Amino acid sequence: MTDLLDITLDTGLDFWTPHAAEARWQYEEIFDHGCYDDIRLPDDALVLDVGANIGLFTYFLKRRYPSARVRAFEPMPETVRALRRNVARHGLTGVSIEECALGNEPEDRALFFYYPLAPGNSTRYPADKELQIAVLSRLGPAEYVRSHYVGEPVHVPVERLSSHLVPGERVHLVKIDVEGAELDVLRGVDPAHWPSIDQLVLEVQDLDGRMDAVGALLRGHGFDVGVRPSPLIPEDIRTFLLHATRPGRS
Repeated sequence: MTDLLDITLDTGLDFWTPHAAEARWQYEEIFDHGCYDDIRLPDDALVLDVGANIGLFTYFLKRRYPSARVRAFEPMPETVRALRRNVARHGLTGVSIEECALGNEPEDRALFFYYPLAPGNSTRYPADKELQIAVLSRLGPAEYVRSHYVGEPVHVPVERLSSHLVPGERVHLVKIDVEGAELDVLRGVDPAHWPSIDQLVLEVQDLDGRMDAVGALLRGHGFDVGVRPSPLIPEDIRTFLLHATRPGRS
């Protein structure tokens, strides 16, 4: 267990994090570049934050919609420690935390890899990081870049998203940022639960046809899908934000 860092991201905004530079990068992505600014929700929205990390998206959402209810999912133990501290520090009410990954099928001890020097990149699929490593190695020392993707094995529980949904309960937004496991999460939703979901926003790296597969799955469940590049990530890494909205839902 490593010591968490207490850092200042903006005037009056202090956050606990396992890695300061990464937290500042995430803050810039969300608050300065507005990657979630096009989301529109009712004041009392129910939001699922899948891949909650240290809680910056949850904080962003609660600042815009103080009455929103958030279910935050995060499997990495060190990151969950920071998430819990940040929720408590900022008095974020209506937020529940589930210490698990989400996937297609439940598992008691699935193997993931935690990157101490890049915790937000922690993943079940470390081979997916090779493109990112190659691109970033053209921009800086290769040995330094690769050191950030030396993973520590961690076994975590995996649950299906549908096990956290209540029949008839309207979900206004599902945000997914899970480092290559997007289709796993989506395939963990039962057909009966899809009509209850109004919109989704996902970060997807377009490897092996993943973008087309995610888009096809969402369109098949009645969503309109918009795609734009993810801010701050080099274009060659092929990472995008997908915003899926259900026509006629406000």
